[in-house]
Amino acid sequence: RQGRGRGPAGSPGGGGAPQAPAPNPTPFPAPGVYIVDRPGAPQTTILLGMPTIDPSHPDYVPLSVTNALLGGSFMSRITKNIREDKGYTYSPFSQVSSRYRDAYWAQNADVTTKDTGASLKEIFLEIDRLQAEPPSAEELKGVQNYLAGTFVLQNSSRAGIIAQLSYLDFHGLPMTYLTEFVQRVHAVTPAKVQEIAQKYIADDKAIIVLVGDRKVIEEQVKDFGTIK
Repeated sequence: RQGRGRGPAGSPGGGGAPQAPAPNPTPFPAPGVYIVDRPGAPQTTILLGMPTIDPSHPDYVPLSVTNALLGGSFMSRITKNIREDKGYTYSPFSQVSSRYRDAYWAQNADVTTKDTGASLKEIFLEIDRLQAEPPSAEELKGVQNYLAGTFVLQNSSRAGIIAQLSYLDFHGLPMTYLTEFVQRVHAVTPAKVQEIAQKYIADDKAIIVLVGDRKVIEEQVKDFGTIK
């Protein structure tokens, strides 16, 4: 969509006539469990996600904070649970993956085959726990400091700055998105994190994709939705 060093056509820095807005994508209509069979696999790759808000939404920065606390950082709750406490996986992570006027939240993990169902149970437990109770101010502050520090490091080089400007252009965001980002991160309250989890990480709408040994994992995951 973008040429090197240029924005999309019709935008500042781009070339050509303005283009009609691209239609919003339609979310996959049926939550459920989709298994890609990989006979004999010692691990199951879990991808659990749902559609969510894109960067143009005013709640996107609070969602980024919530994601970092839930599963998107090494200090996150899901990582502590299924990696450090349970030992089901080594490098789980969640992300808010943005597209043009669209985004999804997803939790990724490669887990031991025999622990596939248990891993899903703990992931949903952490989502439900955050929806039911706000985090402590201390836990939130650690995540905010991490996000703010990462943001500053990302913008410490010319390549990083160019990437950020391209991001603004692509999503139609004002320059204040960058200049106020750290301030907005630190403005997120524990109550706001709980609200964001309730509104935008809707586990009842989750699509679960599993790549693993179907004959071993199907029985483990039957309670998490209709198996496709």
